[in-house]
This record gives sequence, structure tokens and C-alpha cells, in this order.
Amino acid sequence: MRRHASSSGYRGILIDENGIKHGSIFEGKFEESRSEYSDYIFTPTFFNAHTHLGDAIGKDPPFMDLKSLVGPGGYKFKLLSSNPIEELRKALIHEIEIAKSSGTSRFLDFREGGIEGLKVTEGIEGIITLGRPKNLEEAEKIDCKGFGMSSVRDHDLEFLFALKKIAEKRGLIFAIHAGEMDCEDVEKALELKPDLVVHMNSCPKLLKPFMDLEIPIVSCIRSNAFFGLLNPKAYEILSEYENWLLGTDNAMLFNPSMLEEMKFASLIVRKDFEVFKAVIRGFKLFNQPSGYVVFHRRRNLKNSKNLISSLLRRASVEDIECII
Repeated sequence: MRRHASSSGYRGILIDENGIKHGSIFEGKFEESRSEYSDYIFTPTFFNAHTHLGDAIGKDPPFMDLKSLVGPGGYKFKLLSSNPIEELRKALIHEIEIAKSSGTSRFLDFREGGIEGLKVTEGIEGIITLGRPKNLEEAEKIDCKGFGMSSVRDHDLEFLFALKKIAEKRGLIFAIHAGEMDCEDVEKALELKPDLVVHMNSCPKLLKPFMDLEIPIVSCIRSNAFFGLLNPKAYEILSEYENWLLGTDNAMLFNPSMLEEMKFASLIVRKDFEVFKAVIRGFKLFNQPSGYVVFHRRRNLKNSKNLISSLLRRASVEDIECII
């Protein structure tokens, strides 16, 4: 696979949020054609709408419940606190390289550790960092794209409302986890009117108020499976929502590759085009540029009668000709 080929020309089929078109890519731009081509499949690069990339320092922990693994004072935070920033950064860069080689070009990362924790992602291309300030003083001066907070049960509520006001004042994103383990943290999260909410898998009955407010919602389906929290009913509702996104969550559990995430999501959600749109719409929602992934059709995609489904269920890194 060639990593980049922005000046090369390819003729094939573009699959994007509008469906399928025939045409060519030359010098990084797609031009539609009346002629039909089939040698290559093009897609936008993929957007990973929720990551904790610093967790890559401790890949593949034993199975345990959500609170024990990632709750305050749990396995994850002991691991992060026992490793220097430099080691966290090295592990993160390695995971980013894996994901980028399979077409994921943007990562909306929740970065713990206050101002000091931002050093882990500082200057790394493709990462949209949401910091987690330790206090209001840090929140006023922290240099990132927004705040990425854990469940309201982990924080003082007055602090969260103050953070929301600071985010509004500074034009930053305010994002929060809710409804992952149960519904107990959902109504307070809704009161905050976040710009993004992560999970909501355990509380499908309270999805509608978020959807009515057009708040983007991120599902992390492999992560839910790891913790025994899969809920197809929630994903069924979200699959029809125009602001539904997908992410990979903790890098200790899975590589932050959306090619891998959508393969698993396809089997659970069973709406392939809706799953596909959930891995590319983040570029528009967060005003980010996307590129193209060029897949050849010599191996896993050969003889496909449904290109979108084959892309989700079969495509792998070996099918990628280049990333533009």
C-alpha cells in the first residue's frame, strides 16, 4: 500500500453520504463522470468521534467491569499516573499511525490530566483535543478545542455548569459521557446542553430529548461489547439520527481504526449505509477537512454485488491502494 498519492489519477466509484457516483480522482479532487468505472472504490477518510488515545500505554487489560477499569481511581488512571508523559505520547503516536494507515484521519480525543495532560497530544496532526481541566482557573487558560468530561457522577455539578459557561464564552466544545452504564447520569447531562454526548447505549428511552436539541451522539459499540453493555435498541434509534457518530473509545481496548469499528458495528446495527455515514459525518459537524481512501478491487472487494456492505464487512488494510 502506498501511504499517500495526492497527484495520482484513479477512476472508480465514490461512496459518500449521498450514495454512489462514478468518476475519477486527480490531484486530490473527485470529478463525477457519465462513464462507469469499477477498478477502484473511493470513500472519504474516516472520522473517529471518540477516543482516549493516551490509554494506548496499557493495551488489552483483563476483562473487568466499567467502573473498575475506567472509573475514577480505577485500573486506567493508575496506569496513566504511573507512566511519564513521554511514554504516553510514544504509545499514542504508534496507535495513530495504525489508524491512519487504515484511513482514519481525524480523532476527537478526550485528554485527561488537565493542562499537563495536553502534552500527550500536542502538535500531532489529526487530533482534535478536548481537555479535562482540573479547576476553573485551568479552564480559563487551557489551550485546546474544548472540554471532554466524564459522567456527571464523577464531578461536582456546579463545576460542570461553570465549565459549560466558560466553553460558551471561549467558543469551545463542551462534551460529556452519559448513559453508558445506566440512566442515572443522563438527565443532569441533558441540563448541561452539551455540544456532544458520548454513549447513551444504556438509556434509549432518553435519547429523544438530545435528538430534539440536535446534539451529536457518539456510539462506541466495540467498547460497549467489552463491558457487556451492548444495546441494539439504542443503536437502532440512533441509526436514523442525522447527528449520529461512531468512535472507538479507550485505546487500551481497541485500535482507533474506524475501518475495524464499522465492521463490528455492521453486524450489530444491520444498517450498513447508516453505519458508514456515522464514520464520515464528523468532518462536517466539526468543520474538519477530509481526504480520500482509495480501495482496489483485486482481493476482498472483488465480485461484490453490494459495494457499501462489502466495504463495511470485508475491506481491510490490504485493500487500500492509497490514502489521499
